[in-house]
Amino acid sequence: MKRNQLVIGLMLLVLAVGACSRNRAVVPKVDMELLTLSKEEAFARAEALFEEKKWTRARRYYSHVYENYPNDPLGRRSLLKVADTYFHQGSPVNLIEAQYKYRDFINRYPGADSADYAMLQIGMVSFKQMERPDRDQTKTKEAVEKLSQMIAAYPNSSYRTEAQDRLQQALDRLAKHDHIVARFYMKRGNFKAAIDRLNGIVDQYPGYVDRSETFFDLAISLERSGRKGEARLYYERVMAEFPESSSARKAKQKLEDFQA
Repeated sequence: MKRNQLVIGLMLLVLAVGACSRNRAVVPKVDMELLTLSKEEAFARAEALFEEKKWTRARRYYSHVYENYPNDPLGRRSLLKVADTYFHQGSPVNLIEAQYKYRDFINRYPGADSADYAMLQIGMVSFKQMERPDRDQTKTKEAVEKLSQMIAAYPNSSYRTEAQDRLQQALDRLAKHDHIVARFYMKRGNFKAAIDRLNGIVDQYPGYVDRSETFFDLAISLERSGRKGEARLYYERVMAEFPESSSARKAKQKLEDFQA
């Protein structure tokens, strides 16, 4: 009997110890190396790792500087660099995190010299997620909106030229999407729908890289719709505005056929 009681007591003791160990708070490990570095040394270490494209390791040092010196110029720069590490890693999850960090930077330091860069990068996150012209263009529209906001908010920014270049690329993507749709209508013989879509490109995207082809396709669609007078005007416009393009050579042939 006594032996059984002893066994039961030991079992209860083991269970109690196990329960305590499970309920005990886990103490996070402290990175002793970071504690021995000054903020300047930690930031320099992060910059070296960033140059080596070791994004995750660099982020550890940047985060340490920001979390311990949030109001110091190095702390502010570190928060922005944390966002950059996520941006360069580039996966969908990392891009979401990057956009969050850039927004966090603007919210915390709206008057900072780098706020324009952070706003540019918010647009660049959407830009980086754009689909091909024949796919869904939701992210492209987001990029257009965010880059336009950056240019409006910081008209004198040193990043303005880059923002405008990226904005035009995004607008070209949207125009190309509509151009693909218009040509689909043309192949199906639905020239009215093609004309509507092509006119939309002409009105909405004046800087479209394939504008000469847009005019030529519009002339073709008008001609096939029996509107030859309007078609002639667009053939002539192709030759006048884009004389060195392949569309101009095709337009010249069309006008010669009209005269014949």
